[in-house]
Amino acid sequence: MQFYKQRFFGELISDTFDFVKKYGENYFKNYFIVNGAVLILLLVVVVLGYGELFQQMFSSNMDGQQFYFEQYFSENQGVFIGVTLLALVLAIMLSLISYTFPVLYMKRLAEEPSTIITSSQMIEDMKEEWGKIVIFGLGVAFIIMPIGIVLFFLSGLLMLIIIGFFLLLILVPIIMNIMNFTMFNYFNTKEGFLNSVKFAVYTQFSNNFFKYLGSTVIIYFVIQIISTIFTMIPMLFYVGAIFVDSGNEPLDESDMMMTITFIVYTVSILASFIASNLLYINAGFMYYDAKKELHKDVQLSEIDLIGKGEA
Repeated sequence: MQFYKQRFFGELISDTFDFVKKYGENYFKNYFIVNGAVLILLLVVVVLGYGELFQQMFSSNMDGQQFYFEQYFSENQGVFIGVTLLALVLAIMLSLISYTFPVLYMKRLAEEPSTIITSSQMIEDMKEEWGKIVIFGLGVAFIIMPIGIVLFFLSGLLMLIIIGFFLLLILVPIIMNIMNFTMFNYFNTKEGFLNSVKFAVYTQFSNNFFKYLGSTVIIYFVIQIISTIFTMIPMLFYVGAIFVDSGNEPLDESDMMMTITFIVYTVSILASFIASNLLYINAGFMYYDAKKELHKDVQLSEIDLIGKGEA
C-alpha cells in the first residue's frame, strides 16, 4: 500500500478500510499490547472505585431512609475524589498513548511498507517520542481546545441565525482534523508544534476543504454506528433477562441495573477506543494526501527499487 500519494474523496474512505483489512490483525494486536495495561487498570479503578457508589445510588432511599445516598457520598467524599483523580490521570495517559499509536504505526509502514511491525518496536518508538507526546498533549489542552471552546461559544451565539447552526455542524470535524493533522505533521517531520498547527489550519482551508471534511464526517458516523451496536448488546441481554420467565426468584433490580451499567460503560469505552482508530487512520491518509511535495519523491524511490530488483 502506497501512503504518500494523492487521493480522491472515495479513496480516502476505501483506503481506510483497506488498511484495516490488510494490516488490521497486526495493528490491533500491537494496539492492545501497548494500550492494554493502562486500559485494564483504568477499568479496574472505575469499577472498584465507583462500584459501591453506583450500588448505593440505585438502592438509595430504601427502607424509609431518606437522603441515604447523599449521606453515603458525604462520608466517603475523600475516597471518591482520590479515585476520580487517579481515573483522570489514567484516562489522560491512555488517550495520549492511544492517540499517538496510529501515527507512529503508519509512520513505520510509510517508511518500510513490507515490514512486520512488533509491539517492542512501537513501545520503543513511543519512548523515543515521549517528549513530543507530552508537548502535543499540553498543546492540545492549552492552545487548540481553548480556541475550539471559544469558537463553539461564538457559534452558539450565532444560533439565532441559520449560519450558527451550520457552523456548529462543521466545527467538530474541522477541529478534529486540525488536531489530527497537527499530530501527524508533528511526529512525521522536524517541525515544532506551533508550525504543525499552522500547517494543519492552512491545509484544512485549502482546496481540499470539502474532501477532508466529508471524509471525517463519514468515518465519524461509522464509528458512532459501531459504538452504538456494541453498547446496545448488553442492554438487549438485560431486557431479555427481564421478560424471560426462568422460574427462579425475581431478580434484584438495583443489583441488575448496576451490573448492566458497568457492563455497558466498559463495552462503550472499549468500543469507542477501538473504533476511533478508524478516524486516526483516515486522518493519516488525508495527511499523506496533503503532503504533495513528498509524492514525487516516493514515486521516484519506488522506481529505483523496481530498477534495482530487475538488475
